[in-house]
Amino acid sequence: MRDDHDVDQPTDLAFAERMRRDLRDVRWLEPAEIRARARRRSRRTAMAAATAVLAVASVLAVAAGGRAGHLAPPADRGPSPTGVESAGRAEIPQEALLDPAEVRVPSNVRLGDSGLQEQVRIDPLLQSCAGDRGLKVDMPVSRYSRSLTLLQRAAPDQGQPGSLSVLSQDVYRVAPRAATRLFGDLNEMVTACGAWHEAAPLQWAGQSVTVSVTHTWQTVARDFAGDQAVLLRHTGSTPVDATTAKPLGWTLPRETRLVVRVGDLVTVIVPGNALGVDGPEGDRRTSDAELLDLGRTAARRMCLAVNPAC
Repeated sequence: MRDDHDVDQPTDLAFAERMRRDLRDVRWLEPAEIRARARRRSRRTAMAAATAVLAVASVLAVAAGGRAGHLAPPADRGPSPTGVESAGRAEIPQEALLDPAEVRVPSNVRLGDSGLQEQVRIDPLLQSCAGDRGLKVDMPVSRYSRSLTLLQRAAPDQGQPGSLSVLSQDVYRVAPRAATRLFGDLNEMVTACGAWHEAAPLQWAGQSVTVSVTHTWQTVARDFAGDQAVLLRHTGSTPVDATTAKPLGWTLPRETRLVVRVGDLVTVIVPGNALGVDGPEGDRRTSDAELLDLGRTAARRMCLAVNPAC
């Protein structure tokens, strides 16, 4: 460490003057950006804990080892150079998301977060399939985003460990043309991935096996809310040992997503297991008609923050 009497004062003064001139030209972040810059989806950790039983659905992605890069969503490339940010409202208020009272299953834990320049996430596995099928996967990047997670935490005397997920929602503000194009890209991916076969190594019952699964995506309903809307469902076949063709004794849960656009806002809603959306057909507690109503409610909520105004 240098002592004070060792400092070359003229050099330091010249450096300070350069710093002063450089800082004068710096473009400082807007207050909303400063408040949100360090908060990037911390609520996903809680969601993962609440839905640990669903982790098996991603076992192939986790077990793929050297194929992890293939299964991960594409890297964030920053805002689209052709997208023009719309004037007007910028940051997304909490009121633009669903209210817990609007969800038919009660929840007692509410988590939220906001972010900047986050890539729109619909279904990372579907994006992986699209890339494998040779499609260019380039999901738009939002300027602002806000998320919501609703959980159903059991009382200590109920003997039920952990929490059940009720619902998660992300709302993204994206350039208007990118928001419109998103649904065309989504339709192209679903068409290309009607039946996508995947095999990956996995440690199962103390042995190394290659697990084989066929993934299927289906558009259940379209244009039921807002400017554009899709009810998307993913189903995986029973995992089998690729060598013996024998089932491994567990099944993959179905996954349902609502994607709704209003103006420059796009929301992705994933119902949780507490809603009973993706159980056996005879045991489903939430119908597709109720999900479509939820999408319409979400569209009305987004009208509070959309550009141009509803």
